[in-house]
Amino acid sequence: MDGSTAGQRAVEWAYDEAHRRSCRLRAVTVWTWNGPDYGQPVGSAEEARQRAVDVLEEVLAKVVGEQPPEVEKVIREGRPSEQLCEAAHDAELIVLGSHGHGAFHDALVGSTSVHVIRHAPCPVVILPDPTRAERERKASKSRHHLHGPEGAVPTF
Repeated sequence: MDGSTAGQRAVEWAYDEAHRRSCRLRAVTVWTWNGPDYGQPVGSAEEARQRAVDVLEEVLAKVVGEQPPEVEKVIREGRPSEQLCEAAHDAELIVLGSHGHGAFHDALVGSTSVHVIRHAPCPVVILPDPTRAERERKASKSRHHLHGPEGAVPTF
């Protein structure tokens, strides 16, 4: 959970799924700090860690309330994709929000989602960024009108 809209949507979905399955939710936030020379907006490693704690608390408060039942809060330092896979060592499912940067961005900086899909110890659900998903839905609708091209079939 990173505080983004897509991340919050993933927490909402994961919380609902955990409730439906009657299992515990593990909420993971990963932080990193490379020092002041790298232009980080925080002044120290402790500030970066505290920002991660604050994000975790804020998102959980929005999604599940002030006293979330059966939610394990995990704060880790490191590369998000690696830490998420490690934190899921005994998980039934990993739920991520996609930032939807696109192939060019992902090729340049790597993709947390792609790494997690490849290395996760369990199934992975990736939820699209709601804003991008809505744009894509509208664009698709305008290209294919309401019923789609002749002979179109559902895609699963």
